[in-house]
Amino acid sequence: MEAKNTKQKKLRQFKVKVLRDAKDKSVLVEVEFLKIHPLYKKRYFSNRKMLVHAETDVKEGQIVIIEECRPISRKKAWKVVEVLK
Repeated sequence: MEAKNTKQKKLRQFKVKVLRDAKDKSVLVEVEFLKIHPLYKKRYFSNRKMLVHAETDVKEGQIVIIEECRPISRKKAWKVVEVLK
């Protein structure tokens, strides 16, 4: 039996909070990143808002896990994997 050498790309996942769910199958989420200053080594948080594809019913204020995927539209390249709260 031959062993297959398959490389699977590890997809990035984030635990985020839903800010808005006004659009159909799209939600606006805020991702918080921990960054380190290159010179002073001080740690700080940076925020980014992203548009995410959601097949399931997701409400404002819920905590969800999002995962990287192929581009769905011009602004959406992430999808909701699981709803936590």
